[in-house]
Amino acid sequence: MDSKNKISISFRNEHQQETKHEVVRTQKEQAAAVEEDKEDERPATRVYHIPFKKKRFSSTPVRPLITTALTALFVSLGLGFLLLRMFVSLTDSSTTGTETVPVSGEGNTGTEVVASQEEPMSDLPSGPTQTFDTYIVQAGAFSTEGKANEWKSKLTALLVPSIVWQRDGQYYLFVGSAANKQEADQIAGRLAAKSIETYVKPFVVTIEKEIPQELVTPMETHAMKDFSENQRKKLMDEVGENTSLGQALNEWESQDDTNINWLKVAQSLE
Repeated sequence: MDSKNKISISFRNEHQQETKHEVVRTQKEQAAAVEEDKEDERPATRVYHIPFKKKRFSSTPVRPLITTALTALFVSLGLGFLLLRMFVSLTDSSTTGTETVPVSGEGNTGTEVVASQEEPMSDLPSGPTQTFDTYIVQAGAFSTEGKANEWKSKLTALLVPSIVWQRDGQYYLFVGSAANKQEADQIAGRLAAKSIETYVKPFVVTIEKEIPQELVTPMETHAMKDFSENQRKKLMDEVGENTSLGQALNEWESQDDTNINWLKVAQSLE
């Protein structure tokens, strides 16, 4: 066979085309990578935050005002407490000392009284009321109820009935009553024979409660001795023993030469 007629098959062109394609693809990938690197090299955008400046409490005028108000409050409280102490001390000094009853064997020489003989011990209340004028025999006046009850017990030991009556911040110890001064003086004279010094003065009882019909006449005539035992028990059952009038009727004095029962009833109705 002639050499000129040889057939040779070459794969060069296909290989070269594939190689070319690979080179082109590689170049594209490199270009893309370069572009990405450029983008990465771009400076990043910075976000600036405006700083927020907090207001300090001391920069406002509220704190000085609060301080001033608190200072004024403490000063006023201090002055108020000081004035209160002064008032209490003055009150205590004005009410010191108690009046006592001169009882036999106690070594007392006299009795001082608080209320004057010309003025009543309390003002009359307004409105429709019933008033009863009487004369009372007073054995003492005290600034505390405990002291008054103490002397009342001493009189009870001497078989002298008495009653503690509170008026105008004072506790008065009464040992008798009468429709007029002459009868009251007689009661005081009988008590003086037992070495019990007393003081006679006018007295006004003001009653705003409704007076039971059985007691109207004895109260007006100052003759509680005419109030019978049956009437007393019947009235006590009607009003009840727990009421002030019921207690007065329950503590009734069987021997009442000083008209102390009239004072008990009057006090329970006042």
